[in-house]
Amino acid sequence: HKETQLTGVVNAPLGDMAGVRLVGYYRKQGGYIFNTTLNRNEPKVDTKFFRGTFSLGNDGPVTASLKVEHADFDVLGQARENLLPRGTYSASPFFTTVDTVLDGRSQNGGFDSRTKIFNSTLDVAIEAGAHTVNLISGYAHYKSREILDVDYTALKILDGTNQGETYDQLSQEIRLTSPSDRPFTYLAGIYYQTSKLAARDTVVFGDFFKTLAGPFAGFRPLGDSRSERQFRQTSDLWSGFVQGTYALTEQLRVTAGVRYNHENKSGKRDLAILAGPTNLTPINIVRAVWGAVRVVEHSISGEFTENVTTPMANIQYDLTPELMAYASYAKGAKAGGFDIRSNSLPTTPGFPGAFQFRPEKADNYEVGLKYKSRNLSFAINYYNTKYKDLQTSTFDGGIGFNVDNASAAKVSGVEAEGRVALGDHVLLSGSVGYLDFKYTDYLRGQCPFGQAPNVQPGNFCDYSGTRATLAPKWTGNLAADFDYPMGDNLQI
Repeated sequence: HKETQLTGVVNAPLGDMAGVRLVGYYRKQGGYIFNTTLNRNEPKVDTKFFRGTFSLGNDGPVTASLKVEHADFDVLGQARENLLPRGTYSASPFFTTVDTVLDGRSQNGGFDSRTKIFNSTLDVAIEAGAHTVNLISGYAHYKSREILDVDYTALKILDGTNQGETYDQLSQEIRLTSPSDRPFTYLAGIYYQTSKLAARDTVVFGDFFKTLAGPFAGFRPLGDSRSERQFRQTSDLWSGFVQGTYALTEQLRVTAGVRYNHENKSGKRDLAILAGPTNLTPINIVRAVWGAVRVVEHSISGEFTENVTTPMANIQYDLTPELMAYASYAKGAKAGGFDIRSNSLPTTPGFPGAFQFRPEKADNYEVGLKYKSRNLSFAINYYNTKYKDLQTSTFDGGIGFNVDNASAAKVSGVEAEGRVALGDHVLLSGSVGYLDFKYTDYLRGQCPFGQAPNVQPGNFCDYSGTRATLAPKWTGNLAADFDYPMGDNLQI
């Protein structure tokens, strides 16, 4: 693939009380799929990454660590080919020139993506008697832009479609940690975060549509037209948390904690439909034909306040010095928000879109055993998780997707892992997992090709009682490690 990777690390003390660590990474790849339209190999990858860490103070009353990261990801082209045409695509005379042979060659108008990331974290630890106070400040930023041929063919259908995002986040945490050598240990803190997200995208319909005839002639007004979307979101989050562990006896420990989040979030989305210079169709007709692919000009905004409490509890008991049993409960949540790229309003007749979605929540129960001795360790656990208001991306039947709370699920399973040392030089390790995944309520699923919708209105498919993709029943791995000293300075 004509690929090169370079990594460099410098780790050095700066006197007795400070140190610095620098990491640099570079990767370049020449591509392995030949694009016959643009006469080039793809994907071409150019990645640069830098991280610097500066630490001050070793064991004094105040220590500090500053970490700064910068990354630049540049990708030209995709490893993508068209193959196995089905349905009306394979029968349509408009697509007879499309290459569908799987041969390491592609036809498309290109893909160009660039993402820049900058992160920094300052952690100041202050001794306060026997306690420790941490002041953790963070800043995160990324900027991305992407131009792509969405139809992945040489035909001028959706060439030049583009999107971009800019994100900025500031955060501050103040955390108090108790001494670790007492029967009761705890930590508590408060956290603040503010963020801004700006996103835009343009979907371009090319001159291909001007050539349509027969029953497809009604789509000619799409030629040389586009939709332009702008999205803005701001968020302010306050959070407080506390967690404590109490050793009732030398064998029995109980942990409990809770986190409270208060978030105010606002969003605004505008979508306009515009005709290009060669499109002479009246704009009202252009917009009506865009409606046939379920894209409607609109403007919508909203604001909400979300309060979420997530408790946890854990109990551990040492059956022997090597064997520990535990049970735990935890509630989790993923924040609600606004759909960036839905193509219509939630109130659009016939094909409602999406805008605001609720938080996704989960309740998890787990029990297990953990064993560790000099030559053997293993762990086994059973877990049961119930998800409510799963945030799901659903195909809208046109050219887009809607994000909403479309489903609920129940997940349970057993996991086991272990390691055993065979003498001083051989270590065997492995794990196995069984997963039972079931959607308990999923009435707004995307219908795959050839499957008739069975949920109306909206032309959805019911996936209640089915498994998710990429959720296999069985997973496992097995490994063997061998190491042996070869004199004082080498090891195999």
